Amino acid sequence: MQAYNRLLDSPPPVLSKLSFFIQRFNYELAVLSRFFIAIVGGYFFTAVSVSLLSVVVPVSKVDAVLLSVSASILIYALVFIYSFYIQSLKTVWISILLSIAAQFFMLSLIKGWL
Repeated sequence: MQAYNRLLDSPPPVLSKLSFFIQRFNYELAVLSRFFIAIVGGYFFTAVSVSLLSVVVPVSKVDAVLLSVSASILIYALVFIYSFYIQSLKTVWISILLSIAAQFFMLSLIKGWL
């Protein structure tokens, strides 16, 4: 009877390999998702931030654009680091997408698009 219970307790080798494959696939999918939000989300976040910063900075238009374009390198790098620093993937997606939407909304209010 104990031999029968021991056989039931240990998973079959096929299920063990399948479980390992699923865990590895989930990890790789999470890393791919983080890269996607870092690259694509970082691009859109930086583009909206640069647009908003060039409108808000109280200097001449040329200086505001040069300042915001120079700051874009720092902004993009910080978004990339942020996307891998935060442990929760859902928090990263929500925070980046909501901040893009909020900045775009403020930009549209300032420019009179709404």
